[in-house]
Amino acid sequence: MTCKDWPLLEEKNIPYYVQIYDIIYQRIREGALREGETLPGENLLAAHWDVSRSTVRMAVRKLEEDGFIYKMQGKRTTVSASAGQLDHSLQRLANPCICNCVAPITRIQVEGDLQQSGGYVGRQLGYENAAFVMGIINASYFSKEIQTAHSVCIFHSNMLEQWQLSLKDPAAMEAMMVRELYQKARRSRITFNTMLVEDERSEVEDSRMNIVLEEVLCGENGEPLAYCKYWLNGSWYRFFVERK
Repeated sequence: MTCKDWPLLEEKNIPYYVQIYDIIYQRIREGALREGETLPGENLLAAHWDVSRSTVRMAVRKLEEDGFIYKMQGKRTTVSASAGQLDHSLQRLANPCICNCVAPITRIQVEGDLQQSGGYVGRQLGYENAAFVMGIINASYFSKEIQTAHSVCIFHSNMLEQWQLSLKDPAAMEAMMVRELYQKARRSRITFNTMLVEDERSEVEDSRMNIVLEEVLCGENGEPLAYCKYWLNGSWYRFFVERK
């Protein structure tokens, strides 16, 4: 991609990095830069606007902070899938591993299991002192070859018959995790946390920040339907929350 036709900077009382931010933002907003497209390199942008690379880098960093672009290690800077789209907000009942990723999720790997309940999850599902058999769906989410997130969904095994769901049917479990579970829910309560994850496979010191969400999805009358936990690679996820 070239930037020959991009507007030049003006001599006015606005810092250059802010002007660069606005130019790129406007091109994304107008559709001239689309989801998945890569920006020209910093050297090319710096030459086009006759500024330092550090000025371009500051504008790019601000665009990344605001969720319009993302930059992974060793990759070009790319326009985000969720750039400015308010339907990716947490007010909407949907799977955050899919809806809040800055790149399209291209593959989901699911596994189902049955286990005896533990005390904490039992309380979250409204079973304070009663042991029960849990249905569990583990799901891993990939953007092309990169895993961006993992989730676990836990519910009373009685729901399997009610939902007509088989834990031996990957397609049915994927459909449940992509949309059906969130269509059944009417509201939820959610908790945020973050944790630093070190890559034990790397020979050099390497770590990333994971966003951890715990969610209890509730039905029409407020009864808990499922307990979900999501582990999101912080480099791949952005959230919009409106507060009043």
